[in-house]
Amino acid sequence: MVTRSSWILYCCLALLALFWDSPVAAAEDTGPKKPKKLKIQTTYEPASCHKKGAKKARKGDELNVIYSGAFFTDPDTIFDSNFAKKDPLKFILGVGKVMPGWDEGLTKMCVGERRKLIIPGDLTFNGEPAIYNIELKGLKRKAPSASPGKEEL
Repeated sequence: MVTRSSWILYCCLALLALFWDSPVAAAEDTGPKKPKKLKIQTTYEPASCHKKGAKKARKGDELNVIYSGAFFTDPDTIFDSNFAKKDPLKFILGVGKVMPGWDEGLTKMCVGERRKLIIPGDLTFNGEPAIYNIELKGLKRKAPSASPGKEEL
């Protein structure tokens, strides 16, 4: 038979167990929530970007960028960078040569502009979210292909 004091003790322990956060659960809740969609933050935009006719990056353009990449879960740890080398990475935008987060996040960027991209795992190569700081150093527009015209008779 359970005494009244034992019953009260059991109830208190049960309530304590319900409201007590385990160390594992507490550790999981301390970090930032992983991004579900691409976040684009312009950190610097030169005045030339606002001039009429300013060239903005689009699919098929050759871009030259300097960048640094950090882990989303540990933003102070840089895992890749070419800032120190001052040797821009060259690639064609929008054709899958870089991760999808870059193809999407660098569109409409102008030369001299800097952006911070917070990229969800589904737009990276390894499935883990990442943070990139990118500066567009150069942009080469592919010449439009000549369309066949009517031949003169």
